[in-house]
Amino acid sequence: MKKYDPDFDLEELVFEAEEIFKEFYCNYLAGNKDYIDNVSSGPVALLGALIELRKKEGWKYKYEELLDCGHAFFSGAQILEGQPSFTFTIETQEFDAKIKLDDGSDYFYTPPVEEEPTDDTLK
Repeated sequence: MKKYDPDFDLEELVFEAEEIFKEFYCNYLAGNKDYIDNVSSGPVALLGALIELRKKEGWKYKYEELLDCGHAFFSGAQILEGQPSFTFTIETQEFDAKIKLDDGSDYFYTPPVEEEPTDDTLK
């Protein structure tokens, strides 16, 4: 990276990655689909669909902040189509409490019950 940017500092990049990830993940927990759509692409864009799914199912995360975001571990870098790409592993802790959108009570997923086939449905 020093070839492309003589002032490149890996420690600063790691710190920035942690801060960016915290902001990104807290927006995901809060259900901020516009933010997620604006800053993500590729496989990460799936998170926008997950936000829509939780709205459809009628729930949201009770806590919109991470309990803890550990150190970002730098895994590697490469140049893709002329742009630097960095890979990090970041450990997080969160409360996985969900609440109903309509009244704020605790949300528990209940899978749909499949109906037993009857003579009418077998025809």
